[in-house]
Amino acid sequence: MFLSPGELRDRLGDVTVVDVRPAADYEEMGHVPGAVNVPFESIRDPGSVTPGMLPEPDEFAALLGEAGVDPDDDLVAYDGDRGVYAARFLVTAAVCGHRGDLAVLDGDYAVWRETHDVETATPDRSVTDYAADPPSDPPIADRTDVQAAAEADDAVLVDTRTAAEYAESHIPGAVQLGWEDLVGDDRRLKPREAIESILADRGLTRDRSIVLYCNTARRLSHTYAVLRELGYGDVSFYEGSLTDWIRAEAPEWDPVGLQERVRDLAEGGFERVVGELGDDVLNRLKLIGLYHQKQEGYFMLRTKVPGGDLTAEQARTIGEVADEFARAPEEYGGVDQNPEFGDGFLDVTTRQDVQMHWIEIEDVPEIWDRYEAVGLTTLQACGNSVRNVVGCPAAGLDADEAMDVDGIADEITDRFLGDRKYGNLPRKLKVSVTGCRENCARAQINDLGFLPARKDGREGFHVVVGGGLSDGPRMATDLDVFVEPDDVVELVEATADLFIEYGSYLDTAVNRLRFLVEELGTERVREELDERTDVAFEPAGEGLTEDYRGDHVGVHEQADGGRYVGLNVPTGRMLGSEFAELADLADEYGDGEVRLSLNQNVLLPGVAVEDVPDLRAEPLLDRYEPDPGPFARGIVSCTGREFCSYGVVETKNRAIRWARALDEWAADADVALPEAVRIHMSGCSASCAQPQLGDVGLRGETYRDETGSREGFDVGLGGDLGRERFADWVATAVPAETVPDRVRELLVAYADADAEDFAAWTNGAPDDDLARLVRTGERTEPQEAD
Repeated sequence: MFLSPGELRDRLGDVTVVDVRPAADYEEMGHVPGAVNVPFESIRDPGSVTPGMLPEPDEFAALLGEAGVDPDDDLVAYDGDRGVYAARFLVTAAVCGHRGDLAVLDGDYAVWRETHDVETATPDRSVTDYAADPPSDPPIADRTDVQAAAEADDAVLVDTRTAAEYAESHIPGAVQLGWEDLVGDDRRLKPREAIESILADRGLTRDRSIVLYCNTARRLSHTYAVLRELGYGDVSFYEGSLTDWIRAEAPEWDPVGLQERVRDLAEGGFERVVGELGDDVLNRLKLIGLYHQKQEGYFMLRTKVPGGDLTAEQARTIGEVADEFARAPEEYGGVDQNPEFGDGFLDVTTRQDVQMHWIEIEDVPEIWDRYEAVGLTTLQACGNSVRNVVGCPAAGLDADEAMDVDGIADEITDRFLGDRKYGNLPRKLKVSVTGCRENCARAQINDLGFLPARKDGREGFHVVVGGGLSDGPRMATDLDVFVEPDDVVELVEATADLFIEYGSYLDTAVNRLRFLVEELGTERVREELDERTDVAFEPAGEGLTEDYRGDHVGVHEQADGGRYVGLNVPTGRMLGSEFAELADLADEYGDGEVRLSLNQNVLLPGVAVEDVPDLRAEPLLDRYEPDPGPFARGIVSCTGREFCSYGVVETKNRAIRWARALDEWAADADVALPEAVRIHMSGCSASCAQPQLGDVGLRGETYRDETGSREGFDVGLGGDLGRERFADWVATAVPAETVPDRVRELLVAYADADAEDFAAWTNGAPDDDLARLVRTGERTEPQEAD
């Protein structure tokens, strides 16, 4: 059953309301009056490698008893994400034998608070002796039922994953139906007639048995709840793993073969490529560096740059390609498509790649030809493969680096490039390798990271594994081993093999390597890797990492006495013609290299000391400065809604406008600020801009108020990789137009506190005070002692 907010309001005295959001959200952001809190994470571990499995009934019963729930209570559950998590809670309650009626709030907490009161007080409920009593015939299917539903005429097998995941691989005969298909823009269920039409289009009728599968329990649970609400009686769901089955039925993921097929078909255009290779090819094209952008028929092209190291010739080629081919058609604005950047631009990413938009498939073979002539590739720059290997952009240059690892990123890349075995990993695998003392390659947020170390007079690495951001961010685990540089490639291969064997090919919500590491534990991971290599795992030696460095902007001394000049590229976006000009400057003033940083900036190495003034006088450096303002220096952003199908807010233009305005304010304000204020802006809940690492992290979202749908941001504060601390999310749905003012007020409060740094200040300030400041701009004044 689904209850509207009005219906729940009228029944508050008769039902037990369960809030399944995290405890911090329940306590700090308020909740439905009288609601008890049973966080979703407590009934299902999102890091499990056995996703979709129900908890033990006695464990679930203990949670409900502690919350003061009785088995006969009528329950109404809600969450912060359109009822998806609430539905899973209620399905779990049903399978564990809850006797009372069960209902989901139609919508979520955001919908409720638009028109109804909330509270922050915790209700006073006594612990109960809740006892589970599972029914003898729960609606759980087994693998035989799944097979039968895929083959029978009177049954239908439903894949409840996203359309993109379904396109990547699915059980033959299954139809796709995600919860997103059933929920409207107002975060509530679509009208009954609309849902019935959607179901009929998929072949779901009341005279057919329906079996749901997903391996993401919350997704199938919501679909299950909707079907039962509409009177579909014969509905069951599969809770086990279908990884082997899915892998066996997956299409070929041969990067070289796919590239050859695209070359053969590209002249016929988008329609021919899709027609010949199938609709699912749009997902497989990621393997060769092509993302189908939200404007149909056009692609984002990503260029792989191991370690961020380009020759001037390569950089010039990339710039010329962007200037010639990354052009918007007239129907999308042409040369005026973007008010800040114009047309023919490219983006430097947080993984030292370069990407450009508006690429047409007909032009791709020529782009590849130009790339191959200078040693560039787009193979496996995207997709579920070993992604671009990141490293310190000053490798081999820095006067204080612990060891020179220049070239190792290329060795790792060469091992996996074009290898069909590693073209379809369960998910992407991100690797970091650095020899600097400042961990600027961010090992802790990579699946596999190599940090400089020394043992018995030998140079080598300490190894960390299982880091990452997005949902369930995790700092990588130290394996407590020392390996030599010659062992690095073999260890990356062993990690990929481990991931293939144990990773889930079905549940993309929890199939990142970090969840596998969390489940197996450090000792088991070390043993598994040891078995897969001939590498002698020695105990760790002396770690040489001393600090964390956010960027390389400015003029810096090299080990050979020259200088490398780090130029600030706010948001990472610049014109292709400017990138080509940068290559010319590298030839004229430097050593013929252009390097890309993880903060979306660029470096020109090998500049003679006496040539630095002339380089700084070049017109290009008026825009891309080595000494920018603190906000331009610290701004990082993803692609956002402009091109990305997942983006819900615009980012690039907004970010550069905000940075410009905040720098103007900072220049006139009597406020002591750090040299870089790190604002990381993502256009959705993903982490392409790494918002968890920012002084201020921003995640785009949309919300509704009395005026309709609006753009906003979740705001996190105090990310600091040096302290191994992710940003704390202190406020949600902050109106976008208020964020710059709130940032000013935060910086003023920080300056007034005279703290060591921004992260230390936010870590020491009460969360309620920070949340109030972010939401309203009001500061909490210190209370005088009596």
